[in-house]
Amino acid sequence: MGFCLHDKGPSVRHAGKLLSIQYLRGAAALSIVVYHAFTQLHRLGFRGENPDILLAGLDIFFVISGFIMWYTTFSRDIGPREFLQNRIVRIVPLYWAITSLYLFIFVAHPEWLQSTQFEFWYVAKSYLFIPAQSPAVPQIMWPLVVPGWSLNYEMFFYGLFAFTLFFAPQTRPGLLSAVLIFFICLQFFNPPSASIVGFYSSNIVLEFAFGVVLGWLYTNSLFTPSPPVAILFVMLGIGVLLMHRFIPDVPRALGYGAPALLIVAGAVFYERSGRIRKFKLPKVIGDASYSIYLSHAVVLSALSQLWARVEVPSAEQIDAWSFFVTSAVVASAICGVLVYRFLERPVLQKLSNQRMHLRPA
Repeated sequence: MGFCLHDKGPSVRHAGKLLSIQYLRGAAALSIVVYHAFTQLHRLGFRGENPDILLAGLDIFFVISGFIMWYTTFSRDIGPREFLQNRIVRIVPLYWAITSLYLFIFVAHPEWLQSTQFEFWYVAKSYLFIPAQSPAVPQIMWPLVVPGWSLNYEMFFYGLFAFTLFFAPQTRPGLLSAVLIFFICLQFFNPPSASIVGFYSSNIVLEFAFGVVLGWLYTNSLFTPSPPVAILFVMLGIGVLLMHRFIPDVPRALGYGAPALLIVAGAVFYERSGRIRKFKLPKVIGDASYSIYLSHAVVLSALSQLWARVEVPSAEQIDAWSFFVTSAVVASAICGVLVYRFLERPVLQKLSNQRMHLRPA
């Protein structure tokens, strides 16, 4: 049987770490690195097409985020305050550290950054996860650390999910989806894209709801595809992404978000069958995915400037640009893993230990 909607087996009771999620995080982070490597190549003279399919790495992150928010809270009596504290400890320290690094580089060597201008309130909003128009590109809501624009959505989502924790668990997916649909409906008022309302009413926010609903189905065993069907989901998701270039006007939540949902669903249900194996390198990349995501922009900027100064073949030559992209992936992965090992993980462990000591006995 391919799948059932009402599995007779027990529902998931305890939320352990999923290898499939870590593997997907690593793949998503590296796909974004490759996409941005092509952006740098265009500055170096490359005239080929950008691999837009790789943008789906971000949509996979959003679906995973929704899934994990449900998966880590459904079996626990956790309140909004504790939930938000957990997310802030997980997200904020590294982001602030990378933002501070960018700020230092801007002051000391502004020529090293290719798309940044300094304005006090802009920098302050970058630290506070408040969407703001980029001084360099006013039409876009980019923070000082450009990849951090997605974290503005993450913090928005954390706040909404924390609100749903006041309600019964089984009502949360529907409530969250309704609130997000309400925000999307604000687009009917045609807010400027480079505005707070325009930013948060993007249909991309629906991808968080995709993840939460997937988590609800997964933990309640309401939908249990067999391993072959789970693999088919992943393949179908990739296939839809490959077709996206032929239907470019589809809303992002459908064109990228729906395939991302299929990929994440296929991965977690395949792991549920017990057939997934642990591979060290993909696991390491997955663990370091947040560090890779935040640090890769400065790595790519440095690499492209080095490339421009060294005598290298034209970026139009396939062997040249493929070498650049390979170097970008390797350098970004190495840098991200180092940041994770020596900054992100130690800080997380220290903050977690401090919180344990502060809890009443």
